[in-house]
Amino acid sequence: MFKRLRRRHNARQSAPSERTRLEVCTSCHSDFVYPVEWSESGDEHWWMLLRCGECRAEREVRVADAVARRFGDSLDTAESEMARAAARLDAERMAGEVEVFAAALERDLIEPADFCR
Repeated sequence: MFKRLRRRHNARQSAPSERTRLEVCTSCHSDFVYPVEWSESGDEHWWMLLRCGECRAEREVRVADAVARRFGDSLDTAESEMARAAARLDAERMAGEVEVFAAALERDLIEPADFCR
């Protein structure tokens, strides 16, 4: 998401603290926070307006590039998980429809006229 992040020389890679885990809501503590707006704020920081998908609480933050990068990676991971879940649910739904259609064909419940308008 934050593709234009600049690389800082000698940037330390450390584990995120609770204060820099932007995906966690400061009000309800769920991990459904997403960015509504964002922009560069100086050479090494980002300003973001964040909203919780659970309680709808909003907050503004200004974070370093490394924190924004971790947040972007976290959002990308969550997006991939949602896409996989949606594909799995869609496949399950289609399999159910195929079973119903096959059963209707076996019982001779479908005629060519069913497909005409």
